[in-house]
Amino acid sequence: MQLADPRAESLPESELRVILTVGGFRPKPQHNVRKKRVFLGRLDLAIEESKVAIEYDGRWHNTPDQVIHDRERRQRLMAEEWAFVIVDSDQLATDYSGIVERVRAATERS
Repeated sequence: MQLADPRAESLPESELRVILTVGGFRPKPQHNVRKKRVFLGRLDLAIEESKVAIEYDGRWHNTPDQVIHDRERRQRLMAEEWAFVIVDSDQLATDYSGIVERVRAATERS
């Protein structure tokens, strides 16, 4: 199993991808979502066949402009039936199995 992937944009995103890979998933880093050639957004990690987005929200995601940007982008993608699993720094540091289970539940939704 190869765990290195140069597409990650941060160390926490890489760590999250490795956790999911070891947990049995094949997340695609930096996945662009388009609808009829229109760019809807880019996801930190995607399980494309299940339309599950996994995103790491570090501290900078709490700034007012970033909160608005994230909310608008996620709403566009949820309208296209993407589900989101958001992971923060505390979860990444302490809850590997919980992250895997949340992603598993999201992939199994109907």
